[in-house]
Amino acid sequence: MATLLDDRSTVGIWPLPGTAKRANLLEGIVTPGVGSFELRPLPFENMAEAIANGDISSIDDYVGPYQTFTLTVTAIPTLPDEVITNVSFDPIPPVPAFTPFKAILEEPNPVTLPSRTDVEEPQVIEPSPNWEPPLVNEPYIQTIGGATTATIGGYYTEKAFYDREWILRFPDVIAKISGEGVRYLKYEDIPQGVPFDPVLFDTAAFAPSSITPATWYATTRADAEILDAPGMQEYLTKTSGIISYKGSEIRKLRFFYIITITSVVSSSTLPIITTIPAFMTVQNNMEWTQSRLLYALNTPKTPSPLLLGG
Repeated sequence: MATLLDDRSTVGIWPLPGTAKRANLLEGIVTPGVGSFELRPLPFENMAEAIANGDISSIDDYVGPYQTFTLTVTAIPTLPDEVITNVSFDPIPPVPAFTPFKAILEEPNPVTLPSRTDVEEPQVIEPSPNWEPPLVNEPYIQTIGGATTATIGGYYTEKAFYDREWILRFPDVIAKISGEGVRYLKYEDIPQGVPFDPVLFDTAAFAPSSITPATWYATTRADAEILDAPGMQEYLTKTSGIISYKGSEIRKLRFFYIITITSVVSSSTLPIITTIPAFMTVQNNMEWTQSRLLYALNTPKTPSPLLLGG
């Protein structure tokens, strides 16, 4: 049965050396990856320039959303007369045919306490439908198979980093805008004389909106630096005030792939199909919280009711 060439840098059995340096972050991760191949593309071609610009902190950083990358895996035989005939990122059923086909939370570690002060409970980030098929599919990730190599490239979006939300004031309502859509509270339904509690939105009604879990992300890096999703623009121009913005608290996600290798040996007419489990860690860019808030504050506004007929 064939396997992948382990270069101990960008492709190899988990953990690769760059990952092992962060061993304190690996303890207790759900599905730690033992026996899986780790895919760790360099986050930028010009690493010195990327570090100087503040895009990454060191060569050990992982690729982030909207960072274009390319990574090639090479299949090698393990049997004396084995010949590799094809390698691809195409999963074989029952694995869903999506690229990637699954994601899990890697950091903040769900079993450790957060580093924030005055916090005694672990930070809870609920699993998202965006981490399961079909929503987990990343539209700008492409794969190309070949006789002995397969290549994956493109860029991840923030679709899986779903927990971003705005609370905006409008002349008729206060609204929370997030991946689940637009929830609103009328002013007469908000308790007076006490601090506003965002928990009130948990049972609030939804306003018609194009924002869904499948659309709550920017399609390019330039857009991502100023907007969570294209649909945010209309709300920023009609709001009468920004109450708050919460960027994603997800620091790293692990995206899973299946690499399929087809090979033959002289003693059999049937091909040998080998499936290799693999994953790639994606590190969130936390700096865009500030640039998005600054863009929102500087956007010209004409306060208008959120609700039709409001």
